Amino acid sequence: MQAGWTGSARPGDRIGPYTVLSELASGGMGRVYVARSPGGRTVAVKTLLTSDGGNIAPDDRRRFAREAALAQRVHGPFTAGIVAADAEAPVPWIATEYIPAPSLRDLVVSRGPLPVEALPWIAAGTAEALVGIHAAGLVHRDVKPSNILLPGDGPRVIDFGISQAADLTRTGTALGTIPFAAPEQARGEPTTPASDVFSLGATFFFLVTGRSPYRGMGEGTAMEQLVRAAEADLDLTGLPAGAAALIRPCLAVEPAARPTPGALLALVEPVLAARPRAHGAAAWLPDDWSDAIERHRRQRTEEADEARRTVGPDAATARTPRPAPPRTRRLPRPAPARRRTGPLLGVALAALLAGGGGVYLLSRPDEPLVVRQDLRLALVEQSEQGECTDKLAPPTFYDKKQNICYRISTRDADRMSVRRLKQVRTQFDTQFAVMVTFEEGDGQRFSALTARAATRQPPQNQIAIVLGDRLISAPLVNSRIDGDEMQISGAFNRTEADSLVKELGG
Repeated sequence: MQAGWTGSARPGDRIGPYTVLSELASGGMGRVYVARSPGGRTVAVKTLLTSDGGNIAPDDRRRFAREAALAQRVHGPFTAGIVAADAEAPVPWIATEYIPAPSLRDLVVSRGPLPVEALPWIAAGTAEALVGIHAAGLVHRDVKPSNILLPGDGPRVIDFGISQAADLTRTGTALGTIPFAAPEQARGEPTTPASDVFSLGATFFFLVTGRSPYRGMGEGTAMEQLVRAAEADLDLTGLPAGAAALIRPCLAVEPAARPTPGALLALVEPVLAARPRAHGAAAWLPDDWSDAIERHRRQRTEEADEARRTVGPDAATARTPRPAPPRTRRLPRPAPARRRTGPLLGVALAALLAGGGGVYLLSRPDEPLVVRQDLRLALVEQSEQGECTDKLAPPTFYDKKQNICYRISTRDADRMSVRRLKQVRTQFDTQFAVMVTFEEGDGQRFSALTARAATRQPPQNQIAIVLGDRLISAPLVNSRIDGDEMQISGAFNRTEADSLVKELGG
């Protein structure tokens, strides 16, 4: 790597001693690569994006070096261990243990909320991870479902190595973090270990309900949502009684009233001790969750193995990576607030504009995109594990990644076709998703469809997104989604997301 390098690499390039096999993800903070160590170990290497022609301020570099050194002191079975880091590289990087596992967010979106009985197992691992992170002098600052992976032997908290080095590329609260940020964090105040505990409680709430504990997350503008978080506008309806004793204390508005991670661990330890023979996902999780974890592991492992074969151990690794082409960041459109925001409005707006959110345009906003005539959305009527058979009457669609067959509704009120989109773009928050912006009429129909879905019981509260004869995704809907945007997620890698964007007219 040479001066001026921006953090973009290709298979065969070298980052420090690691040979890049493939790009795993890319977003507002940086890029993540699957790489091979000289001894053959598979690792994840994260490079931080630069904002000034590849230059990084000396203070930022010193901050990164300090946080990376602290992160290397974190050891434990429930974190993604830091293997190595280089704060003096043209673009600082961190190499971590590679964990081929889905995130908690992906599992809830694809499988629905977690049964309360399984929560203590995940809570114990994540609380123990925070104990180790805080003991090393770190505050994570970005605990959320997409930053907790779930392999079969227990959860792994990731991204703590660059959590406090985030000032390299952004300040304040990132858009994707608002639903899980502590109120003081949303206000731009200093964060503490207690802020991580709130975010962990919000993550637990999402696990068992499928939504954020804040009122109206996903409704209105991003600025309005940030203000709700800053004002601690909580809505805990639907919290199962069996999870309340664990979750409610974490969501205390005052940081001093929240339990420590050690106290959380002590609370769930007796539950685990009562089942001494219960080990791993198969013993604690629903079968469909365990099956999804194993399928993800196999897929990611096979992809890494194939990349190894393609690159080869003797492949040239000294090339200087080409800089990525410039991208245009989209700022949210101003909109009048629906509720009084008071003096917090200025703070919220500043944090909103500072937080990048990792959203980029792939087309000019003033050029409507013509999409294929067969993009359809429809409510799910039935679902069944495995490939589609005669058990479900047509129309049925098979989700290969999740190994689920869905039968969709044929009622006009339960479906819509989309002829044209205003925008198509990628969004990255640990994993790729595709964001589409509807024209005004379709946006209203989409909101009405989500309102219908939110009143139904699983699996009928899912909306199947169908392109031609192919099911793209079937997200769960727990509340009406107002606005003209829809996120299409499905554990996409970069190639899959780019391909879908092109199919949709990008």
